[in-house]
Amino acid sequence: MDIITSTIIVAQNQEGKMVAHGLHPNQEQKDKHVECVGRGLLQALGIGSITFTTSYFSQKYFTRNIKGMKTSNVIISSTVFTGFAAYLTGKAALEMCNKNFERDVKKAKRLEALNH
Repeated sequence: MDIITSTIIVAQNQEGKMVAHGLHPNQEQKDKHVECVGRGLLQALGIGSITFTTSYFSQKYFTRNIKGMKTSNVIISSTVFTGFAAYLTGKAALEMCNKNFERDVKKAKRLEALNH
């Protein structure tokens, strides 16, 4: 999970964007961001699992008397819906993590400026 989390964090380059604006996060803030991204990805994975199960069994139940309804159609539609739900959940979680990360770094910079 750490490999996936670090790959996503590097791909987003949130820290590089903040450094370009003069914001330098400390190690504690980076660690909190990594934890947040990991939780967001696990949340998306959990939503995906629940969505697939619910979608698949619901479609199987409601289409049991329809002639010509293939199991592959149910699996494909459940998979597409699951992918969409997991993507939206993960995207929202990552946006929240990035927003909180930037807010924490800005807040620390303001506090540092007040103390000096």
